[in-house]
Amino acid sequence: MGVSWKSRPKIIEYWPDGVDYVMGMDESGTADLVSISRKMNAGKEHEIDFTMKDFTLTGVIVDKNRYDELKKAVNAVKFKYWENGLSEYKGVPKRVCFHSRDIRKKSAPFNKLDPVLFTTSITEMIQAVDAKIISCHIDKLAHYKKYTTPIHPYHLSAQFILERFCNGLNEGGMTGIVMLESRGKKEDQFVLDYIVKIIEEGTNANSPRHFRNIAGVYFNPKWWENDNSQSSFVILEYADLVCFPIHKQHRGGDLSKGNPSYDIVEKKLYKYPSHKGWGLKIWRP
Repeated sequence: MGVSWKSRPKIIEYWPDGVDYVMGMDESGTADLVSISRKMNAGKEHEIDFTMKDFTLTGVIVDKNRYDELKKAVNAVKFKYWENGLSEYKGVPKRVCFHSRDIRKKSAPFNKLDPVLFTTSITEMIQAVDAKIISCHIDKLAHYKKYTTPIHPYHLSAQFILERFCNGLNEGGMTGIVMLESRGKKEDQFVLDYIVKIIEEGTNANSPRHFRNIAGVYFNPKWWENDNSQSSFVILEYADLVCFPIHKQHRGGDLSKGNPSYDIVEKKLYKYPSHKGWGLKIWRP
């Protein structure tokens, strides 16, 4: 594979030889501090609510021998509710792609489903998949107020997650790659540059040697274009589905109706039941 992935964002389409694990990452909430800065500078801190101030980044880790099981589990739900697991997106037939926001908003192609039955199927699928989860939740308002020049929340959460991912890799003498959803060339480069900096220079807590078993960092779209969008990158979908319950649990909103999905996701957190600070990092400085 070389190190060509370090210079600019690249897609990965096949599992590389010699790689034991893949970690797919997705987020809930917005990572930037611009809106908080504007409110604070205008003396309107009281207008900053949980929809603005909280950010969660989540990594889902699957080993090579279990990845086909993940694909089968995710696609089984798609084939159950859509013919051939396909739906039209702007008039183009594509593999259904699970996106938690679209599911919650009942947007197409999730607008004609029985919500109870479909939610049950998604929940059972999440529970059945053999995966480990590492997640970081950041209170952006507290972070902004604490530091004169606060580190970008995405960078900070990625650092926490990569440190813990590599802890597991190093303990087993394994190698892993990281897959993120592509957001655009500029945004992807912004993330890649920081991750490469961590790998090559280390962090305050860990030397570069700690990150030696990361074999690549890649940015994939929702659909596999070389398969005419008839396939999707399921680990990114799974990361999306499990990230929101974590975000909801810790953002400070209304939990009066419960958050049953979190009870399932929590048990998959790295080092559960001793997962606090490991599988789950809460940052409220």
